[in-house]
Amino acid sequence: MAQGRGRNRSNPRSSSSSKETADARAVAIARRLTADGFISRRSLADELNRRGIPRPRGGRWHYTTIVRMLTRLDLVAPAKGRANIALAHRQAADARARPFAPIIRELQKAGFVSTGSIARELNKRKVPSPGGGKWRSDIVIRLLKRLEALRLLSGRCTTSGAKRKRAMQSKRGAQEA
Repeated sequence: MAQGRGRNRSNPRSSSSSKETADARAVAIARRLTADGFISRRSLADELNRRGIPRPRGGRWHYTTIVRMLTRLDLVAPAKGRANIALAHRQAADARARPFAPIIRELQKAGFVSTGSIARELNKRKVPSPGGGKWRSDIVIRLLKRLEALRLLSGRCTTSGAKRKRAMQSKRGAQEA
């Protein structure tokens, strides 16, 4: 028996059709996970590992293996030699923002108008921010803008109380002059 470096035809794992089948299974699972809200490549790799789904060649999933597989199958368009990472980040941020839409609507109906008051109320209710920390005005502003862009929230982003106060003071100064 010759021991060369060529492909062992008797081993089904090393054949290209087996690899394509494994890739197809992994892509089907990745599509289901994407529909379930796992948008970023890293979260896809983490979830595949958590579920115990092996890579086509065995071993653990990594960010790069997800990117290479999706690029090889033309499911991700390369941009300047890289996968379209900005789109993935935007989709991940959109997916993180969606669950907050009903809470924000409820707070706005209850009279919490400024971003500072919304942040205080979310902290009071112990709602974790998208990053897992405490809410601040700037986080609320970004969330409101994203929800409005997704058309999950109507109206304009409210400004923080301090900005509104300065605007009122400048109007009073203009009226007195």
